[in-house]
Order: sequence, then structure tokens, then C-alpha cells
Amino acid sequence: MGHATTATSPQGTPRNQVEDAAAAARRERRRNRRETIESFVVVVVGFLVWSIEAEGFVIPTGSMAPTLMGRHKEVVCPECGWTYRVNADCEVDASGSGGKTGIRVNWGVCENCRRPTKVDDQPSFAGDRIYTLKTDASVPFLPMLGRLEPQRWDVTVFRLPEDPSVRYIKRLVGMPGEVLRIQRGNLWRSDTEDGPFEILRRPPAQSLQVNIPVYDDAFRSRTTAADPTWRRWTGWDEPSPGSYRAEAGPDVWQDLRYHHLVPSPEQWEALAEGRRLDAPPRPTLITDFCSFNTDLAPEKLQQVRMASRPWFQPHWVGDLALSLRLQASRPSGSFRIELIEGGVSNRCEIDLETGQAQIFRDDDPLGPAVETAVKGAGAHDLTFANIDDRLTLWVDGSRPFGDGLAYDSGGAEALPAPTAADLEPARVAVRGSEVAVSRLVLKRDVYYTQDPRDPDSDELASYRLRPPVELFDLLADPDRYATLKWRKPREYPIEEGRYMMLGDNSPWSADGRVWTRSDQTTPTAPNRGWDSSGRESWEVPRSLVLGRAFSVYWPHLQPMWPRLRFNPDLILPARPNVEAVRWIY
Repeated sequence: MGHATTATSPQGTPRNQVEDAAAAARRERRRNRRETIESFVVVVVGFLVWSIEAEGFVIPTGSMAPTLMGRHKEVVCPECGWTYRVNADCEVDASGSGGKTGIRVNWGVCENCRRPTKVDDQPSFAGDRIYTLKTDASVPFLPMLGRLEPQRWDVTVFRLPEDPSVRYIKRLVGMPGEVLRIQRGNLWRSDTEDGPFEILRRPPAQSLQVNIPVYDDAFRSRTTAADPTWRRWTGWDEPSPGSYRAEAGPDVWQDLRYHHLVPSPEQWEALAEGRRLDAPPRPTLITDFCSFNTDLAPEKLQQVRMASRPWFQPHWVGDLALSLRLQASRPSGSFRIELIEGGVSNRCEIDLETGQAQIFRDDDPLGPAVETAVKGAGAHDLTFANIDDRLTLWVDGSRPFGDGLAYDSGGAEALPAPTAADLEPARVAVRGSEVAVSRLVLKRDVYYTQDPRDPDSDELASYRLRPPVELFDLLADPDRYATLKWRKPREYPIEEGRYMMLGDNSPWSADGRVWTRSDQTTPTAPNRGWDSSGRESWEVPRSLVLGRAFSVYWPHLQPMWPRLRFNPDLILPARPNVEAVRWIY
């Protein structure tokens, strides 16, 4: 028999023992770090629970979508593969008991390709479970910060003024002592009822969270994929689906442009049946369309407002955000991202040699150039947003212009109107270089309606009773859309010690816009009401505010293979949906 030999370290220690010791040391360090983190989490959670500073709630309805999900169905579109969510709160009792109503949501519409899909066999999931930091709570371990007070944009849990036994969750948008105005999709504020109004701007992180998808180029309709007349991004070579390439000389910009080519319900019906279209594809204006609000149950077909919901979401939205992956082949030339609103060009131009970026509104720079990481050859993730009269750039997650550069669009009295350029509202371009772009995703801002029950224009309301194609005719004609007459802006004075709350899902939220004063005492009816404060219907007194939501800690369970179905809404096995655990901004 031979003898085994063992390698040794220079100091004479067997090498495998040295390696084992090093590995053990690494494992010990990892275990110590993990135990430290776990201990910290346990202490923080224990502090919150023991001090009763945090409390859990379940979201029952869809008034805060897409930030928070109420009862809903999660649908993978069979046409394009996009995953979207459809409201299903009508399937359970409104009292919050969880009892089934017997109603079944049958249809939903994909926001990415607009194909309607039958979803009656899809399970409906309970809403997000959230943690709320109670009002007047102090931040754990940071007592010097004092007690937390309600702030604008907080997702807030409060008692409904009309019935304080009911808990609501909305976003706090109006602060004490100001006048809030809702006009053409945006929120404005003033210190006095007759004073000038200024637009309200969200923090950038929150803006990204509440933005609603318009189109993700990675998910294309199978039915129209081979037809170039339905191609949404055009102007550059496309070596592979969703990846675009261009090489441009030093004297000319070469554009890649987005066209909002959305089939009408009549066109989708023809496409599904293989029939010839009555009219060729045509771009339309981007509107406040949201898949969550396209739910349709057979019991609601006789209600005009409900039956038209899947396609009648008619408000033009010019506030957009475009994300993409940029791959520069050489350190020369320039690249730009452009967003059009009301015919005005809002763009960011980046020098690929120096990494300097500058933001323009038409031909006017909004400030000096700043340095970015987009320098030389390489790949970068970019997002450019034109939201709430502010232009913001993200480069690989960082913001070189800070919160962004604000501009004056003329104020609440000079709102933009759509033009033909708004049919191609998102564009990228290259000059003097060779680049490729991919992962193109277009999103839009929340559009706040003046009333959750009706559109902001009586002329628009009339389209609810017409065939859908007539609304699409209007959306394809920006000049005609620009002549619509709009309702007078609504204004809400807010007294000291009170707030105003709105839902993120503005077209479908029972919030301060529609509450009554049934809680108010009436001298002529002594048995009516219990509150003598004289609050306006839209005001929430400070005493009814319970706390601020800060995290979704338990989204719905995710069914797994072999997906054994025990009832319409119970599929097992299922795993925790950890991908949807998130902070709430």
C-alpha cells in the first residue's frame, strides 16, 4: 500500500486544515452578522409591538391601487404575457367579514396590450396586509425626533368621519390651513381661496411607486407581433425583439419614437376572429387607463357605468416616465431621452464622452449640466420622468439632478392641451455615436379626477353611451380632444386641525370628494348626527387619524405546482409572496 501525502502551508500546517479553518471563520462571521441582524429586527419588532406603536391592517378594497392591493385577481395575459391585477372586491361582503357575495368577476383587460380576458376561473386573493405606525408614536431608538405628526403624502389609516366605527386608508394630500384644488388630473394648493395656486409634487421615490404602466416592450401581443403597422417603437434597427440599435453621424439626431397603438374593443374582436379591420391601426393619446379598474361581472352589465368600465377611461395624461437600458459602443456623441406634453419637448441630453447631462424644455436649458455615470462605452439603466411640472433623471438608481428640475408651465390657469406630437410622446435619439437600447418601459402619473363617479368633462361623459370606437376616434384626434369643455375646478378649504384624504386609484375611490356630513348634528333634527364641530364633508379631524402605513408585510400567497384547487379561491400548495413585500412611500 502506498502512503498518502498531505500538502502543508509554509508554516508547516497541513493546507486542508488551513482552508477548513478559514472556511469555518467565514461561516462564523456570517453567522454572527446574521444573528446581529436578526437580533436587531427582533428588538425593533418587539419594541413596536410591546409599546403598541404599530398595528396591522388588511386592505379590503382597491381605492389605493396600485400602491396597495385590495381584493383582486392576478392575471397573466394570454396574449402578451404581462401580469396585471383586476379588482375583485365585489366578490366579498363590503362589511369586511370576508363572506362571499356570489358575484364572480368574469372579465379583465390587460393594460399592456388591451386584450380582454375571461377571468372567472381565476382565484381572487385577499388584500395586502400592512403595518401602520400609530399617530403620535415616536421613532424607535430615536426619541430626540419627537412624536410623529401626519405629513402630506402619507398613506394614512383613519376613522371615517361619517361613521367612526369604520377604518379607512387613503393618502393624505391636503394640510391644515390651505385650499386644495383638483384640476385636470393634478393637485394644487393655495394659502387662501383667492390666492395663486401652486402644483403639488410628490417625492421622487413615491412617484416611481405610484406610476401606472402604459407599455412594456418586452411583452408584445402575439396576434399583432408580425404586423409592422402595430409596432409601437419605430425608427431604429431591431436586431432582436425589444432591442434597438442605431449609428448616427455627428450632425443629425436619429430618433426612436413611441406610438400609442392601442386596439379598440371592436378591433380586438376582429383580430381575435381573424377578420379584416374596418380601419388601419392609428396612434391615440395616452389616457388614465388602468387594468385594475376593468373588472366586469355579469350582474353589472345593466349598469352603464360598470358595463363601460373596461374601456371608458378617457382622460388624457401627459405626465410620463420612460425607463430603458442604454448600451453605448464608443465614448463619443450624444444621447437624449425626450417626453412630449402639450406639444412641448422635455428632454435630457447626455454627452457620452464626458458624462455631462443637461435638461431642456424646448430649447431652453433648465439649469447647468451635471456629471453622470454615463461616460464612455458601457451599459446603464436610465429613467427620465416629466411629472408634476418637474423633470427628473435616474442613472443606475441615483439622481444626478436631485429631486429634479421644476418648471413653470403657466400655472393652474394655463393647462396644456394635447397636440399631434402627443401621439408620439416618448422618444430617444442618438447623434455622433453608436448605441443600443432595450428594456423600454413607459409609465404614467396618477390622474386625479374631480369626482370618482364621472369624467371631468360632460362632453366626455356622453361617450359612455356610444360605441367604444367613437371614443378612440376622439383620442386619435388631439385637435378635437383639445376643444373639449371641462368642468370648473373643485376647491377644498381645509381648517386647522383637519386634513383631506384621497385614494391613489382616483377614478374608483370613495374619499373626501364624495363623503357627506351625515355625522353633523342638525338643530331641526335633534336625533341626527353626533358631531357639532361643523367640519366640511371632505375634512378628516386630527382626532380620527390613527397612523401612517409604512410596509406591506404579507401580500397574498402565491400558488405553486401542482396547484391543487380546493375551492374557487383556494389553491394549494402556496408560498409566501416575498417579492411583493415592500415599503410604502
